[in-house]
Amino acid sequence: MTKKATTTDSSIYEADSCHISPTVRDELQEKLLGHPAEQLAGWFKGLSDSNRVKICYVLTQHKELCVHDIAAILSISIANASHHLRLMRLLGITKTRKDKTTVFYSLADEHVRSILLLGMDHIEEAGQHNI
Repeated sequence: MTKKATTTDSSIYEADSCHISPTVRDELQEKLLGHPAEQLAGWFKGLSDSNRVKICYVLTQHKELCVHDIAAILSISIANASHHLRLMRLLGITKTRKDKTTVFYSLADEHVRSILLLGMDHIEEAGQHNI
């Protein structure tokens, strides 16, 4: 026996149940169809490596850098830095600018910078700073 939905806190829950109403469930499922969840998850996977996070952080501090400088700053090989930068560019995390034979990397846009800095602020405020 199902009771009528309550309206005290929120009308989305049925009484004596932790499940949302079918109407709300359907609305939420429809909203998910219009959102690129898999693409966003892939974008965040691009930040799931500590070297890539460090590259992003360095690029928040210095507008653009070449692969040689990034490799030197992170104390990793140029090949390793290049691999990370290629993936980050494909995911839209970084962008490139070529000057003669040198390729300079920068963050793709202000959104990337903001997301990274907000994430770092969150970790620092939680006392979990370890970069």
